[in-house]
Amino acid sequence: MHAIAQRVVIAYGSESGNAKALAEGLAAAPCVAALQPQVMPLNDVDLQASWGDEALLLIISSSFGDGEPPGNAEGFLAQLRQSGALAQLRYAIFGLGDTAYPNFCGFTKQLDALLQERGAQAIINRVDADIGYADFFARWQPVLEQVLQGDAQAGLALSLRVIAYGENDAYAAAILERRQLNQAAPDAEPGAYHIRLACEGSGMRWRAGDTLHVLAQNDPQLLAQLAQWYGAPEAAELLRDKELRQISKGVLRELARLGGSDALKGLLKFSQRQQLEQYLWGADVLDVLQDFCTPEKVPLAELAQLLSPRLPRAYSIASHGQAGHIDLCIRHVRYERQGRQREGMATHWLLAHGGPVQVYCRANPGFHLAGDAAAPLILIGTGTGIAPLMGLLRELQASGQPRQTCLFFGEKRQAQDFLYREELESLQAEGVLHKLVTAFSRDGAEKYYVQHALQEHAGTLRDWIAQGAHVYVCGNKQHLERAIGAAFDALLADTQQGAAQTDETPWQRLGREGRVHLELY
Repeated sequence: MHAIAQRVVIAYGSESGNAKALAEGLAAAPCVAALQPQVMPLNDVDLQASWGDEALLLIISSSFGDGEPPGNAEGFLAQLRQSGALAQLRYAIFGLGDTAYPNFCGFTKQLDALLQERGAQAIINRVDADIGYADFFARWQPVLEQVLQGDAQAGLALSLRVIAYGENDAYAAAILERRQLNQAAPDAEPGAYHIRLACEGSGMRWRAGDTLHVLAQNDPQLLAQLAQWYGAPEAAELLRDKELRQISKGVLRELARLGGSDALKGLLKFSQRQQLEQYLWGADVLDVLQDFCTPEKVPLAELAQLLSPRLPRAYSIASHGQAGHIDLCIRHVRYERQGRQREGMATHWLLAHGGPVQVYCRANPGFHLAGDAAAPLILIGTGTGIAPLMGLLRELQASGQPRQTCLFFGEKRQAQDFLYREELESLQAEGVLHKLVTAFSRDGAEKYYVQHALQEHAGTLRDWIAQGAHVYVCGNKQHLERAIGAAFDALLADTQQGAAQTDETPWQRLGREGRVHLELY
């Protein structure tokens, strides 16, 4: 065997410096160093230069955000898009990514596709590495050295790619635990449950604050009712994988057109948007068909073509990324509408289904722990909105580096609805949670909510905000967002005195500074 390259260019695309460090380390490896490689950002690579049989381009790059190029690689991507044939170019790509993002290794996958379209030859199969890339790189480098020494088959035999789970390739997670968190009572909220899913060895990556997307099956009873309405048993199978609960305006407009319903057309007018929202609350496709259509005007085949595939339901993860499982905190949704008993599609599936559940993770960087380890944390959650806050607390516990942390938790009654009480009190005893403040709205003569508890601890909160505290809020958007903002505006009003005149409220200022983190539903 003989060396296949006399000239090697190692080009990197890097935001955080990881890809650059790998490129520089590779250049120092004896087998590569002997070829006196050039190391440069991708933007400095000239595709119009001579890339003869003795030249080789090695690309090591991350993907920024959702599959975008790093800043020092944007120019290379533009140059490649405008380039003509590159039949003489030989290359290898090592991509760094994060499977928690939908477009995993999106930039390096795009580079590979564009290079192949222009006739360039890959000497090693593209590598898609997750955030734990060191193991893949340690396995890739020896293969590269074999290829450089003339073993062409070694690179084509290598396969190093992490599975990026998504809607079309979800992970089948076994349910390890189902546990009711609130006690049954006549006026209690519907059941709140702790769900634990087995994910060890899945390759999924997540952090506290990220979301888990659940691909639940449609309710067999609803499918049977649709089949009955159509008088066609095959409807259940035809609609089994269609979205029957979340009805888009596009679907409604088409149903109004097919059904010729003036009432539905009127409901879709901009002036009737509030009435439409009220109508759609808790409604499904069968409701719309029964109220505005007939089987003759909306044939089954047309409905099946009109409806989108089942949509995933997103839940905040209540565990940290080092655990071999994913925890959820969910509310069992049950209600009656138009004489039919209904249940939440995903919550019912998670609680009643015995087999594996199809899931995948998605990153939610806006709810990750603030990077400043000295910044205090103010956590505010109501009901099952405590889920991502439990994840943050568990991450702090696992890190062994707790910081000043206060949790404000709101529910109806302490005796029935104090979710995760034992664990929270244990975290407080360990020093992970410095303050635990509860607000149970139905336990007193007057309603008492988390915004009232915030006012009672105004002094501490003002001090913590002055120290750079970050505020994390999770709960029902309709009830929580405005109330929490108003509470902080009130308790921080004194801090505005002497400041430059502005229309910006204290709460808005915290948001502009990146110190407000919201997860509202």
